[in-house]
Amino acid sequence: KKTSTENSSAEKDETEFDKDVDFYYTNIINSIILYTYDTSQLEQIAPILIDPLFELYSELEYAFTPICFETVFKLEVIDISIKNELLEFKKEVDNIPKEIWDWEFIDNHELWKTTRNHANVLLDKLGVTSRIYNDGYTTIYDNEGNILREGKNCS
Repeated sequence: KKTSTENSSAEKDETEFDKDVDFYYTNIINSIILYTYDTSQLEQIAPILIDPLFELYSELEYAFTPICFETVFKLEVIDISIKNELLEFKKEVDNIPKEIWDWEFIDNHELWKTTRNHANVLLDKLGVTSRIYNDGYTTIYDNEGNILREGKNCS
């Protein structure tokens, strides 16, 4: 059984995560938006993401980190009724064979087309009308490493 100190510590940790819910929500939406993009759209955001193909997968992984993912439902930022569909989308992406994680397949392979369509359907269900990647939390650097624009900080 947890002590009252352990309970209050766990509640404090939850509160720390709760205050960053907008960041978690933005990550979830951005990660899905990336899957609506074709190769030309992914290449256009390279100055923001640096390696869009890597970010395509890693952003989704981060967005579905359990504590971050669960916080948006706990605070009702995303309706719980769509949670399973989001998890199914994550599983769909996880099941994309590594052999087709390449630029040459993104526009043409049937699995990528299905995933792109599924991402659009999910965003529609979430009420997200824009397919523009929200870079508000992203710090953007030039080629020399100088900050061109600093993103919002969490916490």
